[in-house]
Amino acid sequence: MKCIYPAVFTWDKDTQTYAVNFPDIEGCFTYGYNLPEAFDYAADVLPLMLGCLEEDNKPIPKASKIEDIKLDDKNSFAQYIYADTELYRELVQLRKILDMKKRNKAKKFRKTA
Repeated sequence: MKCIYPAVFTWDKDTQTYAVNFPDIEGCFTYGYNLPEAFDYAADVLPLMLGCLEEDNKPIPKASKIEDIKLDDKNSFAQYIYADTELYRELVQLRKILDMKKRNKAKKFRKTA
């Protein structure tokens, strides 16, 4: 599934981080120490959460229009984040394969050392 959802980015002076919340998806949030990191983590958590909903056969919430998002804080702004759950699943599977190969290599090295 390919989609976009609005995310709310809020600068938190106390923790010196950008909190990121997806208002349409319960429990979908992350943070970053700077904007590039916050955007990166938002792009990572969104397909993860949507993929979990898909796997559990739970309904996928409809994405709000960004202009309908209410910002409670003057340090907040809304931005669309893109998600591709199929690509994300493929990347997770590839990470598992690479991790297995790495572990097998380490086992062979330990046997010869």
